[in-house]
Amino acid sequence: MALSAQDKKSLEEIHRLFLALEKSSGDFSFDPSSLAELKNKISELKFSENPNVSRLADLQKHLVDGMTLKHFVSYIIPFERLLHKNLQDDDFLVLENDKSESTSEPLPLVFVLDNIRSAFNVGSIFRTAECLGAQKIYLCGYTPNPTQWKVEKTAMGTQEYLAWEESPKLLECLEELKDEGYRIVALETAASAVDLFESFELEPTAFVVGNERFGLDPEILKVIDEVRIIPLRGRKNSLNVGVTAAIAGFEWMRQWRNK
Repeated sequence: MALSAQDKKSLEEIHRLFLALEKSSGDFSFDPSSLAELKNKISELKFSENPNVSRLADLQKHLVDGMTLKHFVSYIIPFERLLHKNLQDDDFLVLENDKSESTSEPLPLVFVLDNIRSAFNVGSIFRTAECLGAQKIYLCGYTPNPTQWKVEKTAMGTQEYLAWEESPKLLECLEELKDEGYRIVALETAASAVDLFESFELEPTAFVVGNERFGLDPEILKVIDEVRIIPLRGRKNSLNVGVTAAIAGFEWMRQWRNK
């Protein structure tokens, strides 16, 4: 049964109250007045003519003083599913345990992103690169940069700690990196690709990833030092570009640390 406009409005308001309480409960306690407001809003759902909505009204009695955050979060889920919410990390992740600064030297590792369409993928790679302790990200072609709110939202602040540069022409960017002593490694499903988990030449490295659909242009593959591929066992022959960058980056770091 489809949600009425009023039901959707009520559920959206309840969901916002849930998220606000979740984010404010770093000490695992809840503001009594905000919790009471949430419970009242949920209780009012009993007047809905939609049985999928009205049945949620009884959930308010499970939101009790002294409950754990885990207990609280479990009661958000029915509302998110009814609203078909597709949450991302920044919608709920608590960041209080982040370090105030990094005590490690950056790794001699950079990422080069060419013609990436998805702001989500770009933000995800920013977050991965900062967590790795990489040096820099280069944004080539029409890849969006962190001044765009969708990238900023997914990067979750990591763009403030990680150097990045727009370089419209990929070939020029790669030539400059070669001149600076970087080994250029494309992450691509090419016939000539080497298994990602084979030994790397442990020297300053630039991982290059291309467009989510088309990959890297063939002429670019002629100027890079090597192509790496992540071995897969399923039917699909490729991974999400953000996942690919993360797997490659952490495998390279593992080898670097063990050299």
